[in-house]
Amino acid sequence: MRVLFLALISVCSLIANASDFILAQKTEIKSDFLGENRTILVKLPEQYKDNDKEYPVLYVLHAQWDMLSTLSTVDLLEGQVPNFIVIGVEGMGKELRPDQGKSTAFSQFLANEVVSYVNKNYRAADFSILSGHSNSGRFVLDYWLNDKAPFSQYFAFSPSLEDKYITGRVSNLAPKQLKELSPLTVTIANEGDHMQVPFDELSQALANVPGATFTFQKFPEQSHRTTKHHSMQFSLQHTFTGWEPTYELKVSGFDGLTNHYRNLSDKFGFKVVIPTNTLQRLMAHHAISDSENAASELKLHIAYTIKEISGGADATVETADYLLNNGYEEAGKTILKEMCNQAEEHARCKG
Repeated sequence: MRVLFLALISVCSLIANASDFILAQKTEIKSDFLGENRTILVKLPEQYKDNDKEYPVLYVLHAQWDMLSTLSTVDLLEGQVPNFIVIGVEGMGKELRPDQGKSTAFSQFLANEVVSYVNKNYRAADFSILSGHSNSGRFVLDYWLNDKAPFSQYFAFSPSLEDKYITGRVSNLAPKQLKELSPLTVTIANEGDHMQVPFDELSQALANVPGATFTFQKFPEQSHRTTKHHSMQFSLQHTFTGWEPTYELKVSGFDGLTNHYRNLSDKFGFKVVIPTNTLQRLMAHHAISDSENAASELKLHIAYTIKEISGGADATVETADYLLNNGYEEAGKTILKEMCNQAEEHARCKG
């Protein structure tokens, strides 16, 4: 049965409609803090228009360089991490420089104008990540130390630490103050002692803070530029460890599966539903299965799909049709019959 279920992973993926890859939409914001109009890049989840769900937000600094690598990494991790609203914020040079822990024009633009715009215009969940690389990574760390912005977690990839500004700020804070800061992930590539020494100093300074969630990771085989992909992949997978349930949990029963996603919702603070493609695969699995609880499990999965998933009845019909057309006629009929018991108004159930 495991082999059959794994085969259905490929089978049911064919049900989804293909779409062209669009990098992002450009949106212009009038910034009072910067005194000019600024462009942000917005990439919504593929399913965004098909439901009314809220999505966590991943803010990417240096978007003019780092948006593409971020989107490709998020795409490769589909199923292992949440679907994100990805917001690219362009910026470079002096505007990213810290000012002795004070708010800068760019930091106020980010917190008071970009985040406010996103929260107002998109279905943003109450969970967000601020990510930056190189000198924008140093900006992330400076922002993290202030922790006044509405971000849940911070990612700093190969941050510019050579001036010892960040390590100096950290050394001036008491463990109690550091403990109250948001979770942080910092990475570094193979970049020489000018970067490695302050990275180690920062790691050691934060290593003994009780109860804190600070993660440091080295990628000695990567360069300053290539570490972007590896750092984002590591940071997202580390943050969302255990996001995707195991095969055993998926097929063990509806109660265990829904409890898994309920726990994720509680942990991250936004509603997480079972993905449509997982539900389709499990409907097919239980429709084909000859186990004694297969019928009751199928009924529960179909009921959840219809109730919680936008277009859930159509997704159920698609699963049934695929089985009908690929040698599993009885399984396809079983799914259609149960779906019509629960959604008799569907066009497929009339006539």
